[in-house]
Amino acid sequence: MSFRLTLTACVMAMIGALAALLLFVQVRTLDLVTEDAATSTMDAASRSSVSFLQLQIEMLSRMARALAFSPALMESATPSESSPAAGLIKGNLAQWPALDSIYVGYDNGHWLQVQRLDGLAGSQRDRVGGPPEAAFAITTTQWLDGKELPTRRVFQDKSGNQIGQVEIQPRGYDARQRSWYIDARRSGQLVTSAPYLSFNLNVPMITFSTPVDGTTQGVVGIDLKLDSYSRSAPTMKLGESGYQVMFDSHNVLIAHPKYASLFDRTSADPVAPRLPSVYDLQDTLEGEIIAGWNKSSPYWRKQSWKGREYFARIETIALSPSVTANVLLVAPQDQFAKEIRALNRKAQIWAIMACLVFIPAAWIFGTRMSKTIGAITAEADRLQAMAPPPAAAIGSFISELGTLGETIHKAQRAIWSFSRLAPREIVRGVLDNSISTELGGTRREITALFTDVRGFTSIAENADPDVLMQQTSRYFTALTDVIMAHGGTVDKFIGDAVMAFWNAPNPQSDHCERACRAALRAKAANEEINLLFEAEGLPPFYTRFGIHVGEAVIGNLGSSERMNYTALGNVVNLAARLEGLNKQYDTQILISEAVYARIKRRFDCRFVDTVTAKGMTVATRVYEVISESRDGTTGSGGPVAS
Repeated sequence: MSFRLTLTACVMAMIGALAALLLFVQVRTLDLVTEDAATSTMDAASRSSVSFLQLQIEMLSRMARALAFSPALMESATPSESSPAAGLIKGNLAQWPALDSIYVGYDNGHWLQVQRLDGLAGSQRDRVGGPPEAAFAITTTQWLDGKELPTRRVFQDKSGNQIGQVEIQPRGYDARQRSWYIDARRSGQLVTSAPYLSFNLNVPMITFSTPVDGTTQGVVGIDLKLDSYSRSAPTMKLGESGYQVMFDSHNVLIAHPKYASLFDRTSADPVAPRLPSVYDLQDTLEGEIIAGWNKSSPYWRKQSWKGREYFARIETIALSPSVTANVLLVAPQDQFAKEIRALNRKAQIWAIMACLVFIPAAWIFGTRMSKTIGAITAEADRLQAMAPPPAAAIGSFISELGTLGETIHKAQRAIWSFSRLAPREIVRGVLDNSISTELGGTRREITALFTDVRGFTSIAENADPDVLMQQTSRYFTALTDVIMAHGGTVDKFIGDAVMAFWNAPNPQSDHCERACRAALRAKAANEEINLLFEAEGLPPFYTRFGIHVGEAVIGNLGSSERMNYTALGNVVNLAARLEGLNKQYDTQILISEAVYARIKRRFDCRFVDTVTAKGMTVATRVYEVISESRDGTTGSGGPVAS
C-alpha cells in the first residue's frame, strides 16, 4: 500500500478512533443516565408497590379485627341472611372490589358467608348459581347434633332486595376443619394464608383470618381473589409498558398481568388443578429474571430479551410472620431518559458527518506528505548504493521532515566520500553491519565445556565417509541445540569434539550451572539420538564432557582479513584435559573443584579423585555430575576404588 493511502488510512483511523471514543462515551453516558433514571424510577415504584400492598394488608387486617370485635358477630352464633352480622359484612365487602367474600365460622359449626357476584363470570359464576342480576350471595350453613344441615343461599341485588334462593344439600364443608379457621384459633391473632384454591369457586385465593372471642367463639375470614387483584391493583403497571409480578416464598404467583390466562392453563392441568407458579413463566422475560435471581433483596438486573433491553428489580416483603411476597418490577430500557436519547441520536449524526468531511482533508494532507517522504526514501536508497549526492537537500514545511532530508544529504556526502577512500565491499559490509571493525579481546571469567566421542577414530575407520559426515552432523545438531538453549556459545567443532563456553559475549551470573545443566541435557539428547542411530544400523556415539571455570581472553582474534570470535586461555585447555580424564575413570561428565564449589547446591555430584592433570601445577579434586538436584541439597560420593 502506498504512503498516501497509508497516511490517509492512519489519519482516518485516528479520527475514526476519536469519533468512536466520543460515541462510546456518549453511549456509555446514556446508559449510565438511563440506568440511574431507571433505578430511581423503579426504586420509587417498588416502594410505592410495597407501601400500597402493605397498606392493603393493614387495612384488610383492621377490617378483619373490627369485624371480629363487632357485637353483631361476637354475641350471636346463629347467623342468617337478615341478621345484623350479614348486613355488617356486606357493607365492608362493598368497599373492596378485589375481595371475593367475607365470612365467619363458629365453634358450633355454623357458618355465614357474604360473596360478591358482580366480578364473577363463566364457570365461577355458574358454581354460585342464582339470577344473572344478583350482586350478592349470602350463604348460611348450620349444624344440629353434630350433623350438617342443608345450606341456604339467598341472592340479593345491589339494593339489597332478595331476588332468589337455593338450598344446597350437605356437601361436607365444615369451617372448623379448614386451615384458615384452625390457624387463627391456634395463634389467637390475625393469620395470612399462603395462596390456595378455594373450596367453593376453585379459584386462587389468599385469606386473612382472625379469631372472634366474645359470647361466641369463632373466626372471621376475608378472601382476596388473586385474579381480581391482578386486574384491579393500581400498581400493577409501571410507566407506559412496565409491569409488576408478585410471588411467594414457595414460588406460587400472587399477582401477574396475565394471571387469569395462566390460571386457566394450570387449572386444566391433566395431573390435578393447581395454582400458577413461577415455573409456568418459562420462556418468558420474567421467568428468565427470576431464574437468575440470587435471592437477595433488593435485587437489580439488566436483562436482554428478544433484541430489547429491560431493567428488573425484586424486593421481598413480609405479608405475615409466615408468608412473604417477592415483588418483581420489569420495564423496558427505552422507557427511560427519552429526551436524552433523542439528543444522543443527533450527536451521533453530527459525528458521522464530521468523519465524512475529514476524509478529503486527510487525503490532501497525505498526498503532500507522501511526496516529501517519497523523495527522502529515494535519497536513502541512493545512499545504500553509494551514489553521488544531489546538489541540495530535500526541504519540507514540516521541520522534522526538513531535518531528516538535511541529515540524509549529509550522510550521502560522507558515505560517497568514504567509498572513494576505501574498498567499496568493506564500506558496504560496514554499512550492513556484516563486518566488525574491531580486533582484539577482553579478559572475562567463562565456563568452558569440551566434548569428545569415545572411540571415534575406530568408528571413522570403518564407516563410509558420506554416511559418517551425515551422522556426525546430526550428532552435532543435537548437542548444539541443547548448548544454545542454555545460553552457551558454540566456539568451534574439532573433528568429533565440540568447544563451547558461557558468560560471553553476554554476562551470565549462573554460567557454571548453565554449563552443567547443558551437559546433562546434552547427555540425554545423545542417548535419544543413539536410539535412532542403532535403529538405522549406525554405530552409537558415546559423549564425554569436561567442564572448567576460569579467566580467558574473549574477542575477535585473527587478522584484518580473517577473524574469529573465540576464547583463549588455560581454562579452555583444562576443560579439554578434564574431558580426557573420563576415559581413565570410566565417567561421562567431569568437572573441576572450582565448578563444583559453585554448583554443589543445585546438582548431585560424586567425588572421583584428586588429580594433577597435564597443564596443571597443583592437584585438584575432580567430580562427576550425576543429576540436577530437585531439593537444593548437595550430592556426594566417595572416591573410585582402584
